[in-house]
Amino acid sequence: METVIKKYTMKYSVLLLSVCLLTACSGASRLERALILAGDNRAELEHVLAHYRDDPQKLAAARFLIENMPGKYADDNKPFEAYQPMLKEWLGLKQMEQRGYLYIEKEKSDSLIRAYRLNKPQKKLYDVNHITASYLINNIERAFEVWTAQPWGKEISFDVFCEDILPYRLGSEPLENWRDIVLEQYKLLYDSLCCSNTDAVTACIRACNVMGNTWDLANAMPSIFPDMSYSMIHTVRSGHCEMQVKYGIYTMRALGIPVAWDYTPQWPFRSLGHNWCTVRNEEGEYLPFIPTESKPGEPHKPDHTMAKAYRHIFERNRESLIYIAESGDIPMSFRNPWLKDVSSLTFPSADIAIAPEWLHEKQDYYYLAVFNNRDWVPVHWAKAGNPVVFTDMGKNIAYLPVCFRQNRLYSCGMPFLFREEKIQWLKADTVHKQTVKLTRKHPDLMNWGKRMTNGRFEAANRPDFSDASVLYTIGQQTASGAVLYYENVPTNALFLLRNLTKGEEERIFTYENGKQVWW
Repeated sequence: METVIKKYTMKYSVLLLSVCLLTACSGASRLERALILAGDNRAELEHVLAHYRDDPQKLAAARFLIENMPGKYADDNKPFEAYQPMLKEWLGLKQMEQRGYLYIEKEKSDSLIRAYRLNKPQKKLYDVNHITASYLINNIERAFEVWTAQPWGKEISFDVFCEDILPYRLGSEPLENWRDIVLEQYKLLYDSLCCSNTDAVTACIRACNVMGNTWDLANAMPSIFPDMSYSMIHTVRSGHCEMQVKYGIYTMRALGIPVAWDYTPQWPFRSLGHNWCTVRNEEGEYLPFIPTESKPGEPHKPDHTMAKAYRHIFERNRESLIYIAESGDIPMSFRNPWLKDVSSLTFPSADIAIAPEWLHEKQDYYYLAVFNNRDWVPVHWAKAGNPVVFTDMGKNIAYLPVCFRQNRLYSCGMPFLFREEKIQWLKADTVHKQTVKLTRKHPDLMNWGKRMTNGRFEAANRPDFSDASVLYTIGQQTASGAVLYYENVPTNALFLLRNLTKGEEERIFTYENGKQVWW
């Protein structure tokens, strides 16, 4: 029987259509394809090209933006002023404290969401159809001004400039002349940097110092709120790491500092993923940092293992799966053509080669997934072959081979540990059994550990544990203390201790040398 791991929604259906339209116009250049999609707005884009016809470098920059514009959009292009009442009211909500963290009561936040109709579908305004010539020209002019004015500018190639300074947007935020706003706010710093003889990394550190530790990690805007412009983020200055990263990138690029946006889609040892900024030094290396929290050159989560790392880029990546796959039936996270794999530049990695006989599904593409405390999340893909090779994977991590069909993710092999660049398949041995002593259901990360009241210890053939009650529930106990003992437990297996009454943080583990080893 097939095991359904998780069902994915089609959030990228319109984006996928745009990519297919571009591919269909195979006889036209990338620029002409963009102009065709622009429709009635074609004259605005052609005006930009005509404006720079006598300036080859700025014309090349304009072409770069226009060629890669299709598919990019604003969720709602209302100006910043339209959101000010909402932002003011949100920031005025009383924050509550729980487990050492501040949060806003759900009832109050839901009420605000309904009042401002944030729970309604947002209208997508595609750039090719709505962007103006004056906006693009202003963006190009300001980007060139800071590139040529800063002392480190001569070390930045045109290609790096196009990716790390020139882009006019980061996500689907409302468009605004954010470069002008930032330069006005940081005028003293900008003038000081222009008169210095410093490099980009030092300039980035100085900018981080001016930005200061002014960020509230607790009071995050609701996830359904549209992407924020720079002005909106600057007003709120709170939320998760992605918001911090965008705040930093807007600021640094407006000052002429080449900064990229990197992320890992899923930590392999806990829930959630992570985003961070990287600044390019004179040797071409990208140093991680998060403005208002850390600076380039400082260790950035050195004890956090990663499975994969990607970079958001403006230029469409023609090596991405959305371009290579003959069918659009791929996981949602791989339908984004504006991602670049930077794992080998971020952490020690190695290729994982899996022989086809270890995969019990025949597919054109396979995926490796990591556990997020509840589900398996795909983080990389590989084309069918002999062997199937997943490039630049993180080490000392538990992985699960999965496949994707009809908008669903399925297991297609046993879970395994990637240790010392070798695969250790976790096939439960029910002949050689053991007695186990369990003290936790989750590693003690940031003091999140919980006791095991009403705990159920599970081992299963299916790696999502969906068959545990049928195949092998090792036992159910009501804990009277901090330790649970189970007998006749299979060896070489992947386990999960699940609390039946409360708690969300649960983690897979193996049992080795009398101890729980977390993955």
